[in-house]
Amino acid sequence: MAQVLRMPAEAELPDGPRRRFVEALFSYYRDAGRPTLRAIADDIASKSQFDAFTASRETIRKMLRGMTVPLSWAVVDAVLTVLCERAGLNPDLEYHVGGFGDDTSTRRHDLRHLWNEALDAPPPTLKTRSGWGSGAAGYSDEPPF
Repeated sequence: MAQVLRMPAEAELPDGPRRRFVEALFSYYRDAGRPTLRAIADDIASKSQFDAFTASRETIRKMLRGMTVPLSWAVVDAVLTVLCERAGLNPDLEYHVGGFGDDTSTRRHDLRHLWNEALDAPPPTLKTRSGWGSGAAGYSDEPPF
């Protein structure tokens, strides 16, 4: 039976650019009906537009859990495209941002902006099973004092 992913708690992924990126990506995952990681990876592999690369189940899992931010926009874009397709959303359709004004954007543009912010920010300190660690490697050589 496939494991159901959940959005990381703030204790696991603190507020900041990486969390905002994961929140946006995770919302598309929810809208898509929480497909299995295998289904997402298989959908990406089956599309000729993504022939130049692949996104493994582990990469997708780490993205949705906030454990990694891919260095390649193509990986993020592939996951977004598949999730939007499964949710019946057009990632390039303009929609209104915020409650007032005439600001419009697209899902693809918004996620790319959040992805860039997450890459530019220093990695957060992620909570690990042992209770401490760095976001970059999942653990630290430094003692917890």
